[in-house]
Amino acid sequence: MKLSTYLEDNKLTHSAFAERIGVSQGAVTRYANGARLPRPAVMACIRQATAGAVTYRDFLEEPEAAE
Repeated sequence: MKLSTYLEDNKLTHSAFAERIGVSQGAVTRYANGARLPRPAVMACIRQATAGAVTYRDFLEEPEAAE
């Protein structure tokens, strides 16, 4: 699951999630928009905070093509 989808589904703001994983709101925005890949330590925090719903693989998958 994409981070942006997880945040939306769980009604979490970038700021709230950033506080949960110990990074800046801007970093979460960049991760959610696909502009930046999280470092391994941050990815471990994301995976833990999302109970495994968001994994490193989710950041590597190509976006689905619009129909």
